[in-house]
Amino acid sequence: MNNRPYTNNEIQEKISAAAKNLSDADLDKLCKKDHSKVMFDINMPLFLRVPEHFTDAEKSAAVKDKKDQDRWTWEYEFKRNGFIYAISTQWYARNDEYVQRWLQKVQ
Repeated sequence: MNNRPYTNNEIQEKISAAAKNLSDADLDKLCKKDHSKVMFDINMPLFLRVPEHFTDAEKSAAVKDKKDQDRWTWEYEFKRNGFIYAISTQWYARNDEYVQRWLQKVQ
């Protein structure tokens, strides 16, 4: 039985919603691998940022890693300052404590 506090989709939805209220500087930090590792214990940037003018094909290609696997999703995308943000899809039980702590801090 799954005892996780949130599903992966709920994590993506809640973090994306909360991130819309972050400062530009804090949002920029979450687009960096090292800060995302400290904040969420994930091995990639929490958010992928691309210019708003990207086509659907460019957006689709941007979320893929070197092995052609999708690592971010546009399902909970949001826009700010001419950019669109996609959120990581890589969430595991080890991340749950980090997610809960961060959501409590920002909400």
